[in-house]
Amino acid sequence: RIIDDDLFYRVQNIMNKNKSAPARTHGEGEYLLTTKLFCGHCKEMMIGYGGTGKAGKQYHYYICKKARKKDCDKKIISKAYIEERVVEECLKMLTKERMQIIAKKVAEACNKAPDNLSIKKLSQAIKETDIAIENLWKGIEQGQSVEMLTSRLNERMAEKEELENQLAIEKNKRIVLSEAQILSFLDFICKMPHDDINKRRAIINIFVHSVYLYDDHFTLIVNASKRPISIENIPLDDIEAAFEGENNQMEGCSSMTTSAPPKNNSHSDTTE
Repeated sequence: RIIDDDLFYRVQNIMNKNKSAPARTHGEGEYLLTTKLFCGHCKEMMIGYGGTGKAGKQYHYYICKKARKKDCDKKIISKAYIEERVVEECLKMLTKERMQIIAKKVAEACNKAPDNLSIKKLSQAIKETDIAIENLWKGIEQGQSVEMLTSRLNERMAEKEELENQLAIEKNKRIVLSEAQILSFLDFICKMPHDDINKRRAIINIFVHSVYLYDDHFTLIVNASKRPISIENIPLDDIEAAFEGENNQMEGCSSMTTSAPPKNNSHSDTTE
């Protein structure tokens, strides 16, 4: 368990409400691969797009920004389909052995993280206050101006208490997780229902660096270590046909492009 009971149950209550909420409020229009999905042809970012067909059916898909302007021949792809495939590939990597490795590495990184400057300054100030307090006690024991020294001692004690409160606040800002906590979190994510929007969002946000989408395969780049791991040429089971509809309305867009797209090679390759 990473969090206390009260917060845990409050989060669970919110998640349960989200599950039963209307689609408009909990994910049907949320494009999870926004800023992460790129066209394999022109390397432009693909944008979330929604529309209504002639029969009134709602469509949600991703489209290359240049293709929308007829400057690229990349086909559109169903939002649900590509998000499902990306999450599926990420989950394949979360074996028990790999989760153990991830938990160990993240915990080591947390423990090695140096204290920030504020923590160091506060710790030093507390040490100096302790020395001053000890000197005041010695003066009192020696009978030196007891009334004045006692007043000064109370001031120093109050000063130390305030410094310790500030130090506690600063330390709480620093996230330090144990290997067991991280492993528990990963296990919790894996056990969540496969269609849970919170699970899909967590998997994509944590593990996916970027996705380059071609018409028959995609390249998945996963966050790992100091540089992403590239898993090349994952085949798509289906080629998504373009939707034909009217009254299309764009759900969201971005002009962002990637500065270092992968090469479009035809062979399967895994780089570690």
